Amino acid sequence: MARNKAGRVPGLQHHKGTGQGKVHLSGRDFCCGKWGTPACKAAYDRLIAEWLHNGRRPPEQACATGATSTPADMRTPPGSLVAAVQLDPSGNHGGDGYRTHVPDGETGMRVCQIAARYMDHCEVYYRDVNGQKTSTFGNALQAIFALEPYDDLPVAMFGPKKLQEMRALLVQQGRPRKTCNTIVKAVKRLFRWAESQELVRSGTCHALETVEPLKRGRTTAPELPPVKPVPDKVIEATIPYLPRVLADMVRVHRLIGGRSTEICLMRPCDLDRSGSVWEYRPSRHKTDYLEGDEEKVITIGPKAQAILRPYLDRPADAFLFSPQESEEERHRAMRQRRKSKVQPSQRNRRKKNPKRPPRDRYDRDSYRRAVQRAGTCQ
Repeated sequence: MARNKAGRVPGLQHHKGTGQGKVHLSGRDFCCGKWGTPACKAAYDRLIAEWLHNGRRPPEQACATGATSTPADMRTPPGSLVAAVQLDPSGNHGGDGYRTHVPDGETGMRVCQIAARYMDHCEVYYRDVNGQKTSTFGNALQAIFALEPYDDLPVAMFGPKKLQEMRALLVQQGRPRKTCNTIVKAVKRLFRWAESQELVRSGTCHALETVEPLKRGRTTAPELPPVKPVPDKVIEATIPYLPRVLADMVRVHRLIGGRSTEICLMRPCDLDRSGSVWEYRPSRHKTDYLEGDEEKVITIGPKAQAILRPYLDRPADAFLFSPQESEEERHRAMRQRRKSKVQPSQRNRRKKNPKRPPRDRYDRDSYRRAVQRAGTCQ
């Protein structure tokens, strides 16, 4: 058998004699179940996670010596994670030929069932005032993907050690340290919700909280580069390629700070112009769902005031920066730059009821895409 390179994770192999998948770890073959099935891939991922967490040593329950590749001895070590998916020798098995072995006295739901119920909860709970899914929903989705190798595992068997093994698999995949910590935190939040719904036994969440996050310099997980402000020279080089409305948005954003969504939501009624320094109170912001959260105030100085004044001659509840206004200006500019004579059939070729008409305001995504397009024009 060819040797793996140092530091390389052994791959899943097909044992044609038995029709099962196997992996060779630490001089021993481990069976993962029927080849080509999702259960086989999940068992392989769980075994690799356990192997990595043990310092690239075989599972604790496995025999460390006596390596063999014969089908008769190619068995899963009893009590290890891979024992969750194993061929039923009695023949009384389900449709995929496998059954889940639950330790004596332990019954209940599986991880996939808990995850499905939790995502139903997240679909409703983790939304902002506009009905858009928040970043916490995205974190929950990443946690669900990370738990896929453990879908068939009974919830009672998922404890702190399994959580660390799952994290070891994320590190082996090259995930950054902060991303690994975020996913682990989302998994803890999943089990905290499951415990509140009495879907898991009491104390499960407390046990998972004993797993500390990865520390800088004490893990092989790579570090994300620091997020730094965009240099002024890059902003100045991008602004000439932006329409007037978007260019003013970028200038105001740079001068007053705040989040991109707060810039998109600016209205005349949200501005207090009684003093020499204006005060902007966003109608909603990122943390307004917290009870007792104070009203957010953003100060606006003279330079930003000069940019905003031309946009104040509109209804008090109208948004200052409108995509509709920007599109009208763009069409007028295109018509003025035209040198050939406009034919009667070309005077107004815009559709009366387009499928995607311009909205009354930008959101953070459309704002970001517009700036990115301008950046590629340099």
